[in-house]
Amino acid sequence: MKYKIHRVLIYIAFAKAILLTTSCNDSSRVEKEIAAIPVQTELKLFHKEFAEASPEDLPVLKEKYEMLFPAQFSDSIWYAKLDGRDTIQNVLENAVAQRDFNYEQIHDDVDEVLRHITYYFPEFETPDIVTVISQVDYRRKITPTQDQLLIAIDTYLGVDNDLYLGISDYRKQALQLENLPADVALAYAQLFVEPSMDRDLLGSMVYYGKLHYLQELFAPKSSGASRFSHAVDKHNFMVANESEMWRVFIDESLLYSTDSKLQSRFILPAPFSKFYLEVDQQTPGGVGKYIGYRIVQAFMENNEVPLKDMLRLPAQHIFNNSKYKPKQ
Repeated sequence: MKYKIHRVLIYIAFAKAILLTTSCNDSSRVEKEIAAIPVQTELKLFHKEFAEASPEDLPVLKEKYEMLFPAQFSDSIWYAKLDGRDTIQNVLENAVAQRDFNYEQIHDDVDEVLRHITYYFPEFETPDIVTVISQVDYRRKITPTQDQLLIAIDTYLGVDNDLYLGISDYRKQALQLENLPADVALAYAQLFVEPSMDRDLLGSMVYYGKLHYLQELFAPKSSGASRFSHAVDKHNFMVANESEMWRVFIDESLLYSTDSKLQSRFILPAPFSKFYLEVDQQTPGGVGKYIGYRIVQAFMENNEVPLKDMLRLPAQHIFNNSKYKPKQ
């Protein structure tokens, strides 16, 4: 009997090794195909052009970047920024200039994301990339429009930048340049996933799970911490304790609850998730989004469903057919 069990274990290990090798080979093949996709975008450093311009240049700037000058704003606002009377604008421009970004690398990183999007959605039309200063609007770091991708460059100065002193530590984690590819990927993922109409927690989890699944496809080199805007130690704690977190969701019957407080406890950005346990401070906010991602990931691994079809499937169907098992 022991001999037979030993042989079975060897077979299982061998089968897993074959599957892992096949998966790696498939991934390598896909990445080679993606790398061959031609992407032609232009990186326009609007924030730099604006900083170096004079009031006399405003008509030219407005003609070149029409959408960045909404009609409801008086020209006096732009003149104040151009002639140095807007002190906040001065501080922001100086902080960005001192950061000394490698814009060529930024262009390459964004192009790589756009190349991945084109692979999965061939109808996608790549935009030009435009950098702007947003007065550190960390809720809109990336704004995709029909023809342009706007990057709020002043939201990527790094967690230790003095400009961010008044911002909560958990939000600062998102203000790092290494997060840029993941941010671009997530901004575009939101264009391909319909907002959830479900009122229960599971619906929200699977909706965000779809977003983060797409985000990983679009930016496969990005780290998990970058994709979820977590501090590395908190993200690692979450990943290592997935099964314990899942047990709370099940034991407390939270999945089908429509209690609105669950959104702030497990979905929305926060310093930590609220299990009401001693370990809460070690968790990042929004762990429900991560578990939703793992459910979607399991569904795609265990079902032969085209990507676009999965995005349209109800949360309950995805969960029921995911065969999801948390990492132990």
